[in-house]
Amino acid sequence: MNETVTKTGGQQVLPFYLVCDESASMLSNGGIEAINSSLPELHDAVASDPLVNDKTRISMIAFSDDAELLVPLTPAADIADLPGVAERGATNYKAAFELLKSQIASDIASLKSDGYQALRPAVFFISDGEPTYDGWEQSHQSLTDKSINPQAPNIIAFGVDQAESGTMAKVATVACFLADANVDPGAALREIIGSIADSIVQSGTSSTPTLVIPPAPDGTTSIPLEPMD
Repeated sequence: MNETVTKTGGQQVLPFYLVCDESASMLSNGGIEAINSSLPELHDAVASDPLVNDKTRISMIAFSDDAELLVPLTPAADIADLPGVAERGATNYKAAFELLKSQIASDIASLKSDGYQALRPAVFFISDGEPTYDGWEQSHQSLTDKSINPQAPNIIAFGVDQAESGTMAKVATVACFLADANVDPGAALREIIGSIADSIVQSGTSSTPTLVIPPAPDGTTSIPLEPMD
């Protein structure tokens, strides 16, 4: 999965976006603590490998009542520390998808202007529940439909706790994983962040970076994808 979204340029780079749910339930189920305690290992794994750092870029977005950019797209080694997430409120998928679309467009333009050839971005989407605002399906389609958005990303979705398999399978475009019902959400999220780190490292370890979809993290099950209506 190394399809380019810019037709000209020099060195190929693969952009990654980590999109994290900051809804109130993520505090009570241990998700906030699990993500924050695992991010340093993800950062170290990517930043410490010179080839991976050179061939990939990472960004971080958090969403709740709205969505915000926590880390602009950049080489991991240029980031001192990945900021933690914090409990805020609801679960606004729509805001996350809208911010992703605008941010990816801006980032691809910047990479191109800097002389890079951008590969199709990859998004790791993490949520513990159902969306609390309507209209997210239209925003998702606007983001992921290549006939509408030539820079549409590949989305790997991870659901824990109250996230429903049908919804997460619609969010994902290439892979979807759901935590098993008997697994603590915090424990599942630690495995998920570790799996994301492995995916980024494996994707960036060749001269031509290629998205490597991770296997199901421990405590999760791979879910078949569902087409949007």
